[in-house]
Amino acid sequence: MEHLNRKLFPFFKGRVALYAILEALGTKTGDEVILPGFTCVVVPNAILYLAAKHVYVDIDPETYNIDPQKIGKIITEKTRAIIVQHTFGIPAEMDKIMEVAKKYNLFVIEDSCHAIGSKYKGKEVGSFGDAAFFSSQWSKPITTGLGGWAVLNNPHLRENMEKLYSHFIEPSYRENVLLRFQYYSHSRLSKPSLFWFAQDTYRTLSRHGIAIGSSSTEELDGSMPEKYKKKMSQWQRDLLGKKLSEIKKISKHRMQATLLYEELLKEKNLKTVSLPGYYEPIFLRYPLLVKDKEKALKEAKKRHIEIGDWFVSPVHPNLEGWEKAGYQKGTCPIAEDICEHIINLPTHPAIGRSEIRKIVEFIGSLF
Repeated sequence: MEHLNRKLFPFFKGRVALYAILEALGTKTGDEVILPGFTCVVVPNAILYLAAKHVYVDIDPETYNIDPQKIGKIITEKTRAIIVQHTFGIPAEMDKIMEVAKKYNLFVIEDSCHAIGSKYKGKEVGSFGDAAFFSSQWSKPITTGLGGWAVLNNPHLRENMEKLYSHFIEPSYRENVLLRFQYYSHSRLSKPSLFWFAQDTYRTLSRHGIAIGSSSTEELDGSMPEKYKKKMSQWQRDLLGKKLSEIKKISKHRMQATLLYEELLKEKNLKTVSLPGYYEPIFLRYPLLVKDKEKALKEAKKRHIEIGDWFVSPVHPNLEGWEKAGYQKGTCPIAEDICEHIINLPTHPAIGRSEIRKIVEFIGSLF
């Protein structure tokens, strides 16, 4: 992979990598950072922790990515950077975004957490902007339990990151033990038939402090957790190297799963993702719009069928208190509407042809 030939800076979570990137580019109080109103709450949190201001932009309903046509309208003299999310593995419209960034002298940070290996006009995402961050959390293209990393394409920012990185601490002994146990358990439970059981169990254990959750209570409330600024542990770094060496095999499986989904969905006259030919997505999850999202998820859980709910709100997974993440209802109406109807279908290595057929048959029976 092109950009992975450059130095990686591994962190405890992908959001910490974003925070470090924002620090490296000198984000300060009052700076404005543009981001899509269809993201995870931990992304605006990284901006909040540096006392900067979020500026949300609505998404393109065809790609679920930030709409480049709307970015220029909200740029001010305080705008510092644009965070570009490649949602579900679908590349953002990078040519137009980079053109806007160049015109206004803005930094571009690519949120590539969903999109390892995806390409836009033959070039891998994560290689366009000044910097990119990735995630190796449980639900991402590859997993080290929790974790993430930053790639700095801008040489000046890379120098800044080198200086900052030494100030990030190592995970504690307890965190390492818990993560090892969780990683082992995940490898045994990551089966389609156990999806809902594993998800509910993990969330319950996380709430009681028995497991290290993806997002803490403080993060969901917009507060910085204690000892947030952490690196990835050594055993995870070693594991990350191994997983990255297998990414082509994993990507091939996801592409094959996508082709089958699209074939079967079209047979049932259900809308598939339509993209220009210069997009080469590796779908982390395959997005699908349904009339009754609540019914779909409820029935899927009842029948033990793996279906995801990303995103339940413009600042997922928060259903209320959006203002804590700097989001005001009505700011991104397209994103808000899509959140009411979007589900996603798994493409991970444990999903085979029979599971895909079962999932599509289930969807067809409901809609």
